[in-house]
Amino acid sequence: MKLRNTLARIVLAVALFSIPAIAQEKKITAKDVPAAIIAAFRNSYPNATIRGYAQEKEHGQVFYEIESREGNVSRDVLYHSDGTVAEIEESIAATDLPANAQQAIKQKYPKAVIRLAEKTTAGDKVGYEVSLRQGQKRMSMEFDASGKVVGKN
Repeated sequence: MKLRNTLARIVLAVALFSIPAIAQEKKITAKDVPAAIIAAFRNSYPNATIRGYAQEKEHGQVFYEIESREGNVSRDVLYHSDGTVAEIEESIAATDLPANAQQAIKQKYPKAVIRLAEKTTAGDKVGYEVSLRQGQKRMSMEFDASGKVVGKN
């Protein structure tokens, strides 16, 4: 059991330290974003206020991100260079998490407060990310579409 825990920590450490090599993000301005991407965003979210832009390089591929807010919803949309959507990340109410996710949070961290809940959609794959706080301790959990835990920190 100790070996498994040690191995898991090593794998996690390697993964965390290699993230900068895999995905690199830099803030950019609207003039640096292809017109097709801005048009696609404005067409899909006409009432959203754009808060920022970023360019990401991941596995040699360039993506553009538009950070926005619409009412109470914060939304980050990641686009391929041609203007097609790669991923959408939206803030949601904690009550909108799948029931299994809500139950898992209550079981694992019964006194924690949910600071942020997000729904991530990439193609037909849906997932959820939750940031929690319990006193001074901060944690995060990830869930698949059904609410099954797929990662925690």
